[in-house]
Amino acid sequence: MALDEFSIPSAVCEKLKELGYETANPMAPHIAQWYSWYTNDNDFYKVKYISTARKRKERRRYSLRPARKVCREWASLVLNEETKVSVGNASANAWLADYLDKTGFWLTGQMGIERSFALGTGALVLWYDVEEDVVTDIKIRRYDARMIVPLTWDDDGVTECAFVTRVTVRGKRYDQVQLHVLDAGTDTYHIRTFVFRDDKEVDAEVLGFIADFDTEQKHKTFGIVKPGLDNVVADNSPFGISVFHDAIDSIKATDLAWDSIFQEVDLTRVRVFLADSMLDLEDQDGKKVPIADLEDQVYRMIYSGNDDKLIEVFSPDIRIGPLKESLNIALAELGDNAGFGEQYFQIGKTGGLKTATEVVSDNSALMRNVRKHENSVGNAIRDVITGLLSSASSLDYASFEGDAGPVAIEFDDSIITDTQTEKQLMLNEISAGVVPAWKYLTTFYGMSKEEAMEAVSEGEVIDTGF
Repeated sequence: MALDEFSIPSAVCEKLKELGYETANPMAPHIAQWYSWYTNDNDFYKVKYISTARKRKERRRYSLRPARKVCREWASLVLNEETKVSVGNASANAWLADYLDKTGFWLTGQMGIERSFALGTGALVLWYDVEEDVVTDIKIRRYDARMIVPLTWDDDGVTECAFVTRVTVRGKRYDQVQLHVLDAGTDTYHIRTFVFRDDKEVDAEVLGFIADFDTEQKHKTFGIVKPGLDNVVADNSPFGISVFHDAIDSIKATDLAWDSIFQEVDLTRVRVFLADSMLDLEDQDGKKVPIADLEDQVYRMIYSGNDDKLIEVFSPDIRIGPLKESLNIALAELGDNAGFGEQYFQIGKTGGLKTATEVVSDNSALMRNVRKHENSVGNAIRDVITGLLSSASSLDYASFEGDAGPVAIEFDDSIITDTQTEKQLMLNEISAGVVPAWKYLTTFYGMSKEEAMEAVSEGEVIDTGF
């Protein structure tokens, strides 16, 4: 297990049942398995063997940590600082841009997506700091599948949810559950907080928490993050499926090949065998006994009757070529099963993994799957940002006026679309008279059609390279 691994305490489950909610989660065993692969703590990595002294031993299998590599790659492809989140209201848009930059949303979002893609589900959740009935801060925090208890959901998504975490107050640790639910009386989202210590409920307000906080708005105060994949593990579940669920066997194959390379290097390194006359002597029970190098490289030669043979070097051939090929086959399947395409994780001539721009020209699978994940993640970001703007306005936390308007998200796909190639292609088409010149300015420089046509008509030249 990972150090201090999180799980929902039984007291929290009992409290939710007392409040009338169902807490059973048939996805829990699968989430635990995915987490073990993500943290490299699966039993697959524990190799048991019997030593020459007939003692039972265990070693750790060498690993490239492919499960985490898959999740980390998807997180960086889907969300980065070039992603644009905006609204129509100019003052609200300025406030939002400053908020996202100031609170480190992009880092929080990337880490949240990495965990969410690993465990199939995660959440971006609003957290309110309140002093004397005045909201002093609104934060966006992330939770993974182990901390989420959906309360109300249908095919359109989760509308009410509980989030469980640990908090420390004055040096003492507590388990905290916050219910984000629609209140029948106010028809707005309320955040109800319960706190536990040693499986006993503690008065939340004594610790400084608000037991029932009205956000004064009808928009959700959270966004559920899931990969753009169908859940084939449990029907009608509010939880998603891990992005590497179909790649478990490929993960095993990758690390078996990687482990074999290390074992090959270790077993085929040079060994030197020396005659007793070449070795130091050590006292053992009153006898002088020859000793070899403790670094497992120099050995005592078995006497063969030939007194003239003092040194013998053993240097077997190493099979790096076939092992590298087996690793590349495993990596190709890993990339294919995880949605990147077969070329994404291939080892190049220099020994390193290829980059996205090196494989994009022949990897349409990557581009299609990026779109699917962007659509799914975009819904979660849209939910939490809409809730942020709505509650910030209604609670007098934000400085903008009026309705912010719908949230628009523009993902940055430059890493996979090879912008330079697209530019050159359009320039060639302009030169051939297939595409009007103003189209280049609207596509790559964000000009409106009117602005671009005016720029072209005023004689501004677009260099077509001819």
